[in-house]
Amino acid sequence: MEYKELEDPVQEVYRIREDILKEFNYDLKAYHAHLREKRPQLEAMGIKFVSET
Repeated sequence: MEYKELEDPVQEVYRIREDILKEFNYDLKAYHAHLREKRPQLEAMGIKFVSET
């Protein structure tokens, strides 16, 4: 994934999300399964997960 400097940072977020979803063939369930699998590694990097409860 490549980061680009854009005038509109919101558009950059949408572009990055689009790239991520393309990797999983726009299947959110597959992406969520990937996140659950990688959660320990991501938390070790400092990423925090928040539940809906």
